[in-house]
Amino acid sequence: MEIKTRVIEVLDGQDYNQITLVNDHGVEASFLTLGATWQTFLVPDGKGGQKDLVLGFATPSDYLKSGMAAGQSVGRVAGRISQGHAEISGLSYQLPTNNNGNTLHGGPGGLHLQNWDFETLEAPDRVGVVFTYQARQELDGFPGDMTVTATYTLDNANQLTVTYKGAEATEDTLFNPTNHVYFNLSNGQDLATHRFTVAADAILAVDEFLIPSGQYCDVTDTPYDFRAGAPLVPAIEATGGIDDTFLVNSRADEPIAVLLDEASGDQVSIFSDRNALVVYSLNFPDDQAYFNRDHGKPGTKHEGVALEAQFPPDAINHPEFADIVLPKGQERTYTISYAYEKI
Repeated sequence: MEIKTRVIEVLDGQDYNQITLVNDHGVEASFLTLGATWQTFLVPDGKGGQKDLVLGFATPSDYLKSGMAAGQSVGRVAGRISQGHAEISGLSYQLPTNNNGNTLHGGPGGLHLQNWDFETLEAPDRVGVVFTYQARQELDGFPGDMTVTATYTLDNANQLTVTYKGAEATEDTLFNPTNHVYFNLSNGQDLATHRFTVAADAILAVDEFLIPSGQYCDVTDTPYDFRAGAPLVPAIEATGGIDDTFLVNSRADEPIAVLLDEASGDQVSIFSDRNALVVYSLNFPDDQAYFNRDHGKPGTKHEGVALEAQFPPDAINHPEFADIVLPKGQERTYTISYAYEKI
């Protein structure tokens, strides 16, 4: 196993680093200190080369020009908070807003826009990188300062795991981050050969700005029923594009979701200790989204699918969804694993 590091870009006098983890089976993953970003996930293509299973960009400056947050660590709270309003421990807070009057992915000072510190780790069966960021209230507008870590490990079972930890908060605050990874397992510019399975009986009802109403919608006899597995494209066409929160049945020994490219047999299974998966079919790609592939042209609509394991959006205003409050001085840790295999 191997770890490679390099300065990939210098912006405003700051070094931005790329860290690459390589296992013994030709699987490798690269990460950036900008946003604790998962940049690439390379696997053998069966032709003596590699193919990338995730969408990303070549440099940190490319990410900063894009609003897609591709593969980035988003938070302190992933998803939307209605009107930026939060009641925490009896106190009312107005958070910075950045999306139709709502707070999205940590707001305008979110985790994905910051340059994180890092250190590498090695063990007999895995290699990894630990990103650390000191979140400050004066920068992101969330209550209190806190330490956030994102630890990525790659093992010889071809499983990549990210663990997010929030700690040392100086005030009661919020913590519900995720990785905003976009998958395309075919190395093409559409999802035509992708089959998706998710252990979810319901999705959240939302308004026109994707704010949950608090109601659950049964997926039975709808395009959102992926419990037995179904092709992605017909559901995308039937709904006009998926951008929905699936309420998953989370178990440590079973994946909450499985994405399979039926043409190549490449499959990624997702494990999570939280109760929701936001699925977004890249309905509004950036006009200048050149992904780190060999297409030679900008990214296209529905080129990838984001699978964001987290607690449901706006949970602070719907306590029945989940408890996302991180009490002062305590720790919260959440883990997401992505297991790759060839079927």
